[in-house]
Amino acid sequence: MGRSSGAQLTRPAPGGTLFSWGLKEWRLGRTKGDNALPEPALRNLTVISVAASRHSAVATADGEVWTMGHNDSRGGGGHGSPPLDASGQLGRGGTSAPGRVEGPLRGKFAVQAVAGRYHTMALTEDGTLWSWGLNDWGQLGRSAVGAASATDPSPCTSGPSCHSGIPAPVAMPAGVRIVGAAAGRYVSMAVDSEGRLYTWGHDGCSNGGKLPDREQAYKPRLVEGELKGKRVVAFDAGYVFWLAATEEGEVYTCSSQDDGYAGTLSNKHAPNQAGELGRGGDPLLPGRVTGVLAGHKVEAVAAGREHAVVSTAEGKVFTWGGRELLLGRSGSPKEPGQALGDLLADNIRYVSAGEYHSGAASHSAFYGWGSNDYLCAGVGRHNPVQKLKKGRDRGDVMRPARAGGPVAEGGWQVQAMVAGFQHALGIAANRGGSWESKPRFLQANDTADASPSPSPSPSPSPSPTRAPSAATVAEAAAAASTSDPASSATTTTAAGAAANVSSSVDATASAPDYHTRYLAPQLHPMRYNVADYVHRYRRSDRFNLIQAESPDIWKVLPPNYDRRYKNPCWVAGERLRCVPYFHILGVSKCGTTDLYHRLSKHPQLFESKNKGPHWWDECPYPAKGECTAPPNGDFDGYVDLFSNAAERIRTADPQVCDCGITGEASSNTFTAASGVYLRGPSWDRNTTVTMPELLREAAPFLRNIIIFRNPVDRYYSAFYYYRWWVKDQPPPTPADFHKAATDEIAVWRGCVEAHGQKYCVRHYHPQQLVKGMYSEFILDWLHHWPRDQLLFLRNEDYSAAGREHMEAVLKFLDMRRPSAQEWDQIMGMKTRNKNSDKYKPMLPETRAMLEAFYRPFNERLAHTLADDRWLWRDPPKGKDSQPAADASTAQLQAAAGGDAATVQAA
Repeated sequence: MGRSSGAQLTRPAPGGTLFSWGLKEWRLGRTKGDNALPEPALRNLTVISVAASRHSAVATADGEVWTMGHNDSRGGGGHGSPPLDASGQLGRGGTSAPGRVEGPLRGKFAVQAVAGRYHTMALTEDGTLWSWGLNDWGQLGRSAVGAASATDPSPCTSGPSCHSGIPAPVAMPAGVRIVGAAAGRYVSMAVDSEGRLYTWGHDGCSNGGKLPDREQAYKPRLVEGELKGKRVVAFDAGYVFWLAATEEGEVYTCSSQDDGYAGTLSNKHAPNQAGELGRGGDPLLPGRVTGVLAGHKVEAVAAGREHAVVSTAEGKVFTWGGRELLLGRSGSPKEPGQALGDLLADNIRYVSAGEYHSGAASHSAFYGWGSNDYLCAGVGRHNPVQKLKKGRDRGDVMRPARAGGPVAEGGWQVQAMVAGFQHALGIAANRGGSWESKPRFLQANDTADASPSPSPSPSPSPSPTRAPSAATVAEAAAAASTSDPASSATTTTAAGAAANVSSSVDATASAPDYHTRYLAPQLHPMRYNVADYVHRYRRSDRFNLIQAESPDIWKVLPPNYDRRYKNPCWVAGERLRCVPYFHILGVSKCGTTDLYHRLSKHPQLFESKNKGPHWWDECPYPAKGECTAPPNGDFDGYVDLFSNAAERIRTADPQVCDCGITGEASSNTFTAASGVYLRGPSWDRNTTVTMPELLREAAPFLRNIIIFRNPVDRYYSAFYYYRWWVKDQPPPTPADFHKAATDEIAVWRGCVEAHGQKYCVRHYHPQQLVKGMYSEFILDWLHHWPRDQLLFLRNEDYSAAGREHMEAVLKFLDMRRPSAQEWDQIMGMKTRNKNSDKYKPMLPETRAMLEAFYRPFNERLAHTLADDRWLWRDPPKGKDSQPAADASTAQLQAAAGGDAATVQAA
């Protein structure tokens, strides 16, 4: 979902607002506002794909392609082509201002836009790739079909001045369905539905390392060699090379044999001269990049002029090629190294690489570094993160810095990011954020009332809704591990810094609306009913792989649902069958049972036979008995769990409402992500499919609710709860819990040391301790599910403001507002499944130890959800409320044995 740069992987973003920054031209899609900051553009369009070079192209939620910016090849042309005043990359007539591309694309539904140096491509939902613009090296991939006309003077396949301003299909091999594309300077790339990579134009990587004859270069060729048999999932093309990531997370690079100067140099630059390949070996054939990337799963890639930026499943960023300014780190540019700066404390999902600048983004922030001469870094003017040049308001940004603008203020969800020649674009969906930038930096003699207003940029001090100072801690830990991995003294210092960061009290906690203010930004009107949603939904390109893990699901599900009902239902024979409209995904011991039963008091909700069947995470395929869904434990039995609800939905009075719904609350579904459970334990199965991915394909309409609780309290509650079956022994004591927690932390450390953190999370080792590591599971859900369909609640806030939280849940599920009498039933219900009054408070030293242990995971969760409430700085309630507040940082560290730093580094 928008995971790489020019390629944006193979799937569009859910849809949001275009953001732009950099050189102030129409390529930004705007000429107003502050071009030094990411600010909204084309606000009347919902954008699902963005592409950038000297021009920009976007695909909208309506399937249209819009272009803007330069339509010429001045300053270039390629390999013997004179610069053209109209090389045609805008694909339309008119000016450089934004305009719709029509012609042969009219009526086609575009899902991806791609921009090369002087050419453009668009992918339509039927798997056809279209191209237009400069074609001097066959980069359009078009055969010579048709005759010259006034609007399309050159139906040529290649050669000097060959170009076309009208979209036409790329001549892919027969039967090939394209699912994603990328474009460089004079090379184009595409991946088909089987994950195979093709290139054409100025590139010999698909031709045995030999540059094809110019008149034959337009033919798409399959890239093989070391990539043969590999499934490519992310890819991008730069000026002189391209890179591709496989399903396994491996990265391969290859030189396109362009010297970066259109072949105009008397002495051409040798391939890999700038270290852009990040490896040794034959530069003209695909080769794997290893070094520090070994053991990391790369998921997003971007290629600049001659440097690469990639991000991993853990949200880390690695760079190579070019010079230090572009890498965001020191060290050799010829091999991968981890980028430092502000982004170390964030979970990076998107990366970008321009000519002389780089970028990255998490779900909540943009980051930029490199030359800011054209304001491409997004940090604004006068910002001290830059090496300001004498007499200027900008300079070089040597380390990744958080960009400013509305996204930096919160309330936006980033969905994509790309870098152009002298600008950058992104997509972000509004979740209650501001549309305007707030000025923060002034020149030395300016005043706050000065006009015009100076450009805003992010403040280096922490905002009340985030914990950016953790970036400093993370960077210190990363630097320490690089310089001396065995230095326990350095690690302890980093841990102490982390403890100091998190021990401060959130000043906003005393605000009257603290417990409820995070709800509204998560609530959005439902745009489509279930039937329309499924009709519009585009299957994942991994669908065949996903389906093979649980084929019994798709044997039962209908091709679409009956639009007479709000709930997903269909007629099978003489009966109505229904599946859940919503899931309460978990987490166990966080209040899922109470929420479900309060919802069941609403007249529109019809309960299932089993409130939490745990079918998705416990009933394997092939079925091995009834499991929780008699008689066979298969999907047909699971659907029958909702037969009573289906009958009530069928017989409900249509004059009153056809809006009855059903749902379930299996409290371990959320923590079945990250490869832990998939129709039963999955850690020893040869699969890359995860629970969020399976659920998304099986029920893309689901509304999902997740409740988190302070992981320390959740762990303590689970310790007692999962001993209910022990009848002949006295209940455990707080001292027993302290010993158990100490032992399990030791088990965890030993596992991490032996196998790495990812392995230990995936193996639930040890189970209840791991379940409180919410940050390790949330990324799978955020990657596969639109943020609109996820509602995150905090148990402590739910307890403090129950009525307001129930109102938010009902709005999230689009259920009518209850009457006064119905509210009395909903809120008058006794709290369900509450056991905290049945055991004594935990020991002070236990709480201190566990708070220190969970701190790095909470910090990552807070950054991911952009809210400090997930740090759980609130003092615990009850008799054990004072120890954690009274304990010093040193005592916390001593009790945890430095575990915070250990986990942070891992």
